[in-house]
Amino acid sequence: MKPSLALNILFVFVVSFYSCKTGKKSVEVKSDSNKGAISEKEQLDFDYLFFEAQKDKILGNDAQAVDKFNQALRIIPRNAATHFELSQLYLNSANLELAEIHGQQAVKADPSNLWYKNSLATIYEQLGKNAQLLKLIEEMAEADPKSFETQFYYARALVMAQKFEDAIKVFDKMERQFGIDEDLIEYKKLCYLKINKADKAIMELKKLIAAYPDEHAYRGVLAELYDELGRKEEALKEYETIVELDPENPTVYFSLAEYYRQAGNKEKSFDALKKAFSNQEADIHLKEQVLGSYLLLVETFPELMPQALELSNLMVSTHPQSAKAYSISGQLCIINKQPDAAIEAFEKSRSLDNSIYAVWTQLLGLLIDKEQYAQIQQLCNEAIELFPTAPIFYLYDGLASFQLKQYEKAIEYLQGGLAVTVDNKKLSAEFYSSLGDAYHKTGQHDLSDAAYEDALKLDADNEYVMNNYAYYLSLRKQNLVRALELSSKSNELAPLNASYLDTKAWIYFQMADYNNAAIWIDKALDAGGSNSATITEHKGDILWKLGKSSDALEFWKKAGLLGEGSSKLKDKISSQKWVE
Repeated sequence: MKPSLALNILFVFVVSFYSCKTGKKSVEVKSDSNKGAISEKEQLDFDYLFFEAQKDKILGNDAQAVDKFNQALRIIPRNAATHFELSQLYLNSANLELAEIHGQQAVKADPSNLWYKNSLATIYEQLGKNAQLLKLIEEMAEADPKSFETQFYYARALVMAQKFEDAIKVFDKMERQFGIDEDLIEYKKLCYLKINKADKAIMELKKLIAAYPDEHAYRGVLAELYDELGRKEEALKEYETIVELDPENPTVYFSLAEYYRQAGNKEKSFDALKKAFSNQEADIHLKEQVLGSYLLLVETFPELMPQALELSNLMVSTHPQSAKAYSISGQLCIINKQPDAAIEAFEKSRSLDNSIYAVWTQLLGLLIDKEQYAQIQQLCNEAIELFPTAPIFYLYDGLASFQLKQYEKAIEYLQGGLAVTVDNKKLSAEFYSSLGDAYHKTGQHDLSDAAYEDALKLDADNEYVMNNYAYYLSLRKQNLVRALELSSKSNELAPLNASYLDTKAWIYFQMADYNNAAIWIDKALDAGGSNSATITEHKGDILWKLGKSSDALEFWKKAGLLGEGSSKLKDKISSQKWVE
């Protein structure tokens, strides 16, 4: 009901219309007024060049085709078909100036050929030569007065040229000739609005409604026009008439919802939305758009969440086979802090359509939060089959395998994900970091160190990588200067992280600097480390080295009560002395 007014669309239609109606003419060789009748040999030479050029064109050898068509023109300079073929080749290569010259020559040589004129119109349109364009289309309309399509394109060209009153005259003439037509009415409405004759535009729509009383969409267009003109009561009357005539019409309720929203009547607006969402025939894409807006709104206005959830539930119930409906439901559940409901919705969405990438990533993110590593591993294996070049699934698979202590499998997936990661330094750094952890667990320390160094080259301020790398170096008592450098920087970036503070204390311990070790282990305990068996055990170890054996024993015992410490913790407690 609302045709586009983009100028280029006009000629897309022109091309398609005439390509169906008018075939190319066969080559006609006529005597040229400048050189007289051609000889039989010239005719044969021309035919050979023309058809060889056609063959090159079909094979995509455009340069050779252009050369041969030009040679053919030297034999018969005014051959329309040859000029047309050259015009098309130049048009395809965006050489619009030469395309225009040869297009004009083709039309001049064969002015009755609408195909040639249509092609030239396309060139004028691309060159922005609107005056020449309009004149040419007018000639085409005069040559074909009984064609609805030709007359319609002429009238639309007048609209493009902003000659609205002239366009209305052509549309009126067409209406008398062909009868009332939706497209004609729509354009006349547009023209009347452009010349500030809104009442005339309204009359056109009323005429269309009278001609097609069962087409309630036309009444909806009239309501929208009233709304745009600020005539709210008349707009509402039309919407209510549609409801009265067709209470199951789904589209009108979307329109009413917007009408009431603009009027500030939130309750009636939402009631209209519910009626639209309850209708199985309502456009699901419109529902998706509405819920998409709610996804943004509920972040700022959480009081709208009940409405969003109600509409989402209606959408799922009316479109139970829509993967998108369940996907949106899952997103709303995430925002509403209902992870279990979100997981259920995403699983349903995935079962209906496993090609929605975002559903997989959101589902896996939720399962990671719940530490469901076996399920994550299974889902990632499926996702990799579907999205073999998506690095995130390899990363999740590697992380899940690591948590399941399947370190070799973790390395395999992490290496695979790194191979498909392109132009993403942060993600590549995460792969290298995880590889560093996995290599450490398998005792491949050189590979572990190299992976951490590669991670830091890509993400120099990643305090997690720095801390893990430094801690593992300290455990092996290797490169402790580098370890201390990394640990110091990680603590600058995250000064209240108990684990990072403990790492620095343990590096000092391994360097036999027990006084500094004591300072940093106390910082770790103050930052929440008193709940950690490892940090509490480290405090006991440092106290032992400082000669405070009884205090050391107390901290070892505390560590034993907190959970799993080192493999030597029980020996320390039973022997009441530090065990290396």
